[in-house]
Amino acid sequence: MLRELFAENKNIIINTDIDGILSGALLVKYLGCNIVGFTNSKDAVWLADDHDDLYKNIYVDMFVTDDNAICVDQHIVAVNSKHQKKIKASNTKHSPQIDENKVFSATDYPKKYPFGTFQYILASLENEGIQVNLSPLSTPIANSQILLGDLLNRADDAMYSTLYGYETNAKNWWNWLKMKSNNATSVCNLIQYLEDIRIASKAYVDSDKKKHKAKEYKAHRKSTIKDIKAKTKKYFHTNFNRNSGDGGFNVITDNNGNLSQDFSNYVKTVFALLGCNNFNLPTHYNTHKGEYCRTRWLPIFEKDFLKNHTICGHKVFSYAFIYGPSNDSITNFSFTINMK
Repeated sequence: MLRELFAENKNIIINTDIDGILSGALLVKYLGCNIVGFTNSKDAVWLADDHDDLYKNIYVDMFVTDDNAICVDQHIVAVNSKHQKKIKASNTKHSPQIDENKVFSATDYPKKYPFGTFQYILASLENEGIQVNLSPLSTPIANSQILLGDLLNRADDAMYSTLYGYETNAKNWWNWLKMKSNNATSVCNLIQYLEDIRIASKAYVDSDKKKHKAKEYKAHRKSTIKDIKAKTKKYFHTNFNRNSGDGGFNVITDNNGNLSQDFSNYVKTVFALLGCNNFNLPTHYNTHKGEYCRTRWLPIFEKDFLKNHTICGHKVFSYAFIYGPSNDSITNFSFTINMK
């Protein structure tokens, strides 16, 4: 799928968070893709000069509603099975959710793909016979207290989902990725890295030679993950002046459209960690702005939304469901309107 997709169009727009940047690095290194833009997945898309069309390039780690917009991402976007079939029929949207027919329902949402676009692209490349060579996951990252495996598994909180939050579901999807990759070393190493943390955590708890309950093991794993996430956030802050836990930049240019030095360093540094050093990073961008919203998904949205992706008369540019329908939160639907 990826070979064919990017043989026709190599121009990509990348999400600015760590998942998007890692995903972009894989596509640039192994499929020869060209960076022509970025998005913060909220209220902005930045497009390089000569590529100033919101729908002609391929979005990476970002879902865009327009049928002409090709997307490779991992977000859950189908309201029901009919909607799922409509999205799949467009042949422009590619994700684990689309592949496995996961929709937005009380029964299916807890079974959604729980990792990043990075892991999905990694397995997809291997599936197509492209051998992805990652440095040893135990490699220390310069100017940080974390290892390469910590950063790679920070993509959409894969470590948290695997070791604490959604263990059974995570195991099922790791098996799916493993099969999709044809048991590739790159994917198996990511799985083993997380299992090694689990084993080390259990050994630490057991070191006092006392009997322990399951909740004690889980509590220690949670503490370990929390510590790694804090160190990862510190890495983003210290090296790239970011306070975001996932490395995401909300703004990447100055008022004249010139790429910020912090963001440029961020992209180049992360790309280099995957062995991607020779690539063109445009330095000037045109900014497209929309309005970012979060609310609770309501049944009254459904008719117009499924017909033409509008809500209360506003065209929805992009969206994702971020909590299940049974969740009492009022912010389970994240979307952007009026993109210009």
